[in-house]
Amino acid sequence: MTAPGSLPLSGITVADFSHGVAGPFATMYLADMGADVVKIERPHRGDASRYMTVSPDFAEHIPDVGGDYFLSINRNKRSVALDLKTDQGRAVARRLAESADVLVENFSPGVMDRLDLGYAELARVNPDLVYCSIKAFDPRSSLAGEPSMDVAVQAYSGVMSITGEPGGAPMKPGSSLADLSAGLHAYAAIVSSLLARARGTRGGGEFISISLLDSTMAMLANYSVPMLDSDVEIGPIGSGHPQLVPFQAFPCSDGWIVIAAGTNGRWRKLCALLGREDLIADERFVTNDTRVRHRAELITLLNAALAGRTVADWHDRLTAAGVPAAPIRTLRAAFNDPDLVTTGSVFEVDHPVLGRLRLFQNPIRPKGGPRVPLPPPVLGADTRQVLRDRLELSEAEIDALISAGAAGEATVGAAS
Repeated sequence: MTAPGSLPLSGITVADFSHGVAGPFATMYLADMGADVVKIERPHRGDASRYMTVSPDFAEHIPDVGGDYFLSINRNKRSVALDLKTDQGRAVARRLAESADVLVENFSPGVMDRLDLGYAELARVNPDLVYCSIKAFDPRSSLAGEPSMDVAVQAYSGVMSITGEPGGAPMKPGSSLADLSAGLHAYAAIVSSLLARARGTRGGGEFISISLLDSTMAMLANYSVPMLDSDVEIGPIGSGHPQLVPFQAFPCSDGWIVIAAGTNGRWRKLCALLGREDLIADERFVTNDTRVRHRAELITLLNAALAGRTVADWHDRLTAAGVPAAPIRTLRAAFNDPDLVTTGSVFEVDHPVLGRLRLFQNPIRPKGGPRVPLPPPVLGADTRQVLRDRLELSEAEIDALISAGAAGEATVGAAS
C-alpha cells in the first residue's frame, strides 16, 4: 500500500462539513486518493450515520465509534468535534474552511450561510476554494426547499416505479442509490475542478452544486431517450432489462441464476445448450428487437427449459459456452468471496476500539496501490491535533474551547 504523500491528491486539504451518506462517501474517496480530510462533527453527537447500524457488534459503540454505516464510508479521515451553534466553534470552523483547498457540505439550504460559512463569504478570503454543496434538489428547482432523504429522491426520480415485479408495490433498490450516486458525482466534480485549478485554465476555485435527484436520474441513462423523446411507457420487469432479452434471473432446481444472452450470437449458444435449436429460427425470437416484443412468451419457455438442472450445473455449462451467467448470491456470500481478499478489494485495518475491522476497498486504484488505510475516526479523536497543527492554537486555547463546550475530543480509544 502507498503512503499518502505519493497519492494523486497529496497536499490537498478538505474541510468536510458533510454528514449522513452522500457527502461522507465523496470525501472518503478524496481521502483514499491522499487528501487530508478533516471531518467536522458535533461534540458528543457526531455524524448522523454513527447511529445507523444493523449489527449488534457495533451498536454498543454508538456514538463515539459509530454504527456499521459510519464505519463503511469514513475511513482515512480525521474527526474534529466543534459546536457550530457557539461563536467560538464557528470561528474555529471558519478558520479551517478559509485554509482549505476543498469544502464539502450537505446541510439544508441556507444553513451554511447562517453559519457564516457560505461560498460567497469564504471565496472573498480564499478565492482558490473548491466549494461543493450537495443537496437533494437543484437550488433552482421548485422542490429546492423541500425536506428529503434518499428514499424520497428515489421516488421522485422514477427509479422506484421500475423496480420490482410487474403488478407489485413500488420498491427501492437495496442500495442507497441517490446518496451514493450523488457522492460519486461530487467526487468527480471536485477532482475535475482541482485539475482545472492546477492547470490554470480558469481563475481560482469555484462553487459546485450537486443534486441527489440529478445524480439518481443520471443513473437511469438508458431510460432517458425513450422517456424524453418517445411516448413509450416502461414499468417494472423484475430482474429483466428493458432493452435486452434474455437478460435476467431464471429459476433452477435449487436456486436462481442470471443469464445475460443479450446478443444474437449468445442467444443462439443458449438455445443450443438448452436443446431448443428450434427457437433460433422462430420469427418471434430471431433478433433482440423481436425478443423484447415477445418477452413474456420467451421467458415462459426458458423457465421451463432451465428448471431441471442446478444453478452450478447451468453456470458451468453457460460460462464454458461463452454465455455470461452468474448465481444469485447472498450479501454474505458475495462479501466473503476469497477473491476479494486476493484482489485487494477487502482489507483489514486496526481500529483503536474495535480491533480488527474489515472494509471494502476503493475500486479506484492509483499507481503504486491504495493508500495505507486509517480507520474510521473516533468522534473528536483528532480535535486537539488538528487545532494545534493546522491553526497553531496553544494547548491552553484548545483546553478553553473544550471547557466552554465549543469543541470536544475523544472519550474512548486513543485520542491524537
